[in-house]
Amino acid sequence: MTLIPTRAAVAVFALALAALALGVAASAHGTPAKPRKSERLVIRGDDTVADAPCPTGVCPLELQDGTLRGTTGSGPYTGHIDLAAKDGFANGEGGVCAPIRGKVRLGTGSPDRLVVAVAGNSCQDGAGPVTASSFTGLARFKVKHGTGSYAGASGAGLASFSEDAADHDRMTLIGRISR
Repeated sequence: MTLIPTRAAVAVFALALAALALGVAASAHGTPAKPRKSERLVIRGDDTVADAPCPTGVCPLELQDGTLRGTTGSGPYTGHIDLAAKDGFANGEGGVCAPIRGKVRLGTGSPDRLVVAVAGNSCQDGAGPVTASSFTGLARFKVKHGTGSYAGASGAGLASFSEDAADHDRMTLIGRISR
């Protein structure tokens, strides 16, 4: 006796094979990843900028004694930013601008830390001696590393830095973070 499968039997068999293949593919990649929650990130901070000589044309700037507040809560932060004075350009007002690049460590001393990389430009406000001027910096930031509740986090956004002539700086980060 020869069995001839019906169309319905062939369709059921094909669906069963497809489900089996999907199950094998999913188990080959391990446990399915937990869905990540994307949320708005808004941080404001106040710090003091300590600058050092820059004989190589790259000036190291340290963000010290920072205190932040925002969607991540409140706490301390620090940062290191390199100002590439050697690549400076005119600001259109008789002053100068230069590229900036560095990292800001949010939540220093806490188990929940977030490190963001920043890259952009800083411009002197107006003209005059740079050591007695205020500066405005605009940059993009990207989450580089996190610990605690930020372990494995990713995200990006915009950053602004507003430094007065007395080296007091106001930082703002606005973007999104997934964790």
